[in-house]
Amino acid sequence: MPLFAENIMSLQFKGIEVAHKDNINVGKFTIEREIDPICLSVPINNKTIWEGNYASRDVPQRCKATVVKTVGQIRPLIIHPEVTTFGELEVLSFIEKMQKDKNLLLIDSRKEDLYEYRTIPSAYNIPYPYITKSHIFPEEFKQALLKLGVSKTKGVYDFTKAKTIVLFCNGSWCGQSPSMIKTLIHLGYPTKKIKWYRGGMNDWLVLSMTSTHP
Repeated sequence: MPLFAENIMSLQFKGIEVAHKDNINVGKFTIEREIDPICLSVPINNKTIWEGNYASRDVPQRCKATVVKTVGQIRPLIIHPEVTTFGELEVLSFIEKMQKDKNLLLIDSRKEDLYEYRTIPSAYNIPYPYITKSHIFPEEFKQALLKLGVSKTKGVYDFTKAKTIVLFCNGSWCGQSPSMIKTLIHLGYPTKKIKWYRGGMNDWLVLSMTSTHP
């Protein structure tokens, strides 16, 4: 398959229809790249993009995206030889397939308050401490494993029906999804069934992708 297959490139424009359930209701979303028409006329040149804190003063405010420079450590592109790193288009393609395949699951590994504030439509929340600190959250850990399709008999984990999952957190500097992935692998979760969206919510929003804001 070509690196930039036409079908995956088109997903950002044709959109993916999904339903997303939060603690209050179920909403229907079309996940796509949401570009304000006024931004289509912004030229791509050195002055426009690199000056003025990465955006010229001449660029309309609604065509700019601001990110917070905060704590965290930049993560490598590959966090495990057998764990595939995803970009936005791969996440879109995964979401599209997920609508017809119950063995696929998009996981927001951030804590509940961040998930409930804003997330990717169709993402399911498993806060990373539920997996990484199972001794503190034993019941939540048990429920999380059931959601992942993992069972446990006589102290032995059964990954026969484990789902293929994509995990993400705040951004390429965020350690929450990497720590959750590390713990899952330690438990024996099949690495071929784990995917990582490194860019997380930071890159998702910077690229004007649809999000839900309950």
